[in-house]
Amino acid sequence: MRYATILIPIALLFLGGCSSTTTPPIKEYTIYPSSGKSSLSKPMSSKTLRVMSPKAPPSLSGRELLYLRENGEIGNYLYTRWSDVPSSLIERSLIHTLQEKKLFATLLNSTSSAQADILLESDLSAFYHRLEGEQESYGVIDITYRLIDAKTKLPIASKRFYITKLSPTQNGQGGVKALDDATRELTHQCTQWILQEIKP
Repeated sequence: MRYATILIPIALLFLGGCSSTTTPPIKEYTIYPSSGKSSLSKPMSSKTLRVMSPKAPPSLSGRELLYLRENGEIGNYLYTRWSDVPSSLIERSLIHTLQEKKLFATLLNSTSSAQADILLESDLSAFYHRLEGEQESYGVIDITYRLIDAKTKLPIASKRFYITKLSPTQNGQGGVKALDDATRELTHQCTQWILQEIKP
């Protein structure tokens, strides 16, 4: 009995110490589309464009913020994640920019059942925070877009975009900032490419 009276207080002290350990809260981030008014008084094209959600590999099908090291190691930040999957973040950002630029009479998202004249398909290959050495890191997006004639199913044009943006820090918050900047640059370049392709 003497041993029992000694062990019980020690066990309670140990359990009390464990319960005081707190796990950092998981922070969620989204990408806010850039704003900019159009110089066009009416849409450049009278056609309807449907922006399809980018197809992505299984590694990009979740909301984790991925990092890639120089040795090829891939992982995700434990306490930092996106509010939605990367393909949806990119889709919404691009639709927002295209709406503001007034390039088409009507814009449809991937879930719409309405008929479209042109489809914008894409394959997302990379959306991660690339860590290089001890100081530099980048947000990286690798995606290929295709404009498709909805009636004939024939390709009109295609273009690959490889975007990198410098990260301010080598942690999850820095990765978010770099990928936010990269997404804004992607939507800008893609919009300019579409503009060139639909010009009369």
